Amino acid sequence: MSPLHVTESREGPRGHVLLVEDEPMIGRILEHKLVREGHRVTLVRDTHAAQAALESGDVDVALVDVTLDRDGIEFMTEMAATPGAAPRCGWMPMVEQRDVAAPHRASAAGAAGVVVKPFKPTAVAALVADLLERVPA
Repeated sequence: MSPLHVTESREGPRGHVLLVEDEPMIGRILEHKLVREGHRVTLVRDTHAAQAALESGDVDVALVDVTLDRDGIEFMTEMAATPGAAPRCGWMPMVEQRDVAAPHRASAAGAAGVVVKPFKPTAVAALVADLLERVPA
């Protein structure tokens, strides 16, 4: 399955962000903000397309919804352990505020941080920028 969208900033990418979100409005809002911040964004809606994007080997950061066609944290745990498929700088799950266990599960699985829904796109962009700055190119 091909990506839903690949969008790049006019200035060239600061980083390649894989956005795995099955709710179209959330995906578009984050995609728009991240592109405005200078990132190349690949937006997909399921873990099958996400796996293909990760296996390409050029993803810097992955933002992954927890409630997809399968559990997003389990999926990213598998991808992080697959040679060549782990995002270069790390991954963060996007979890519902009421899911108090998910941040702990994500941390134990090696997530670089957690995005809690509802969120402000500016805050998510800041988390992505911080993650990219922590890992040298």
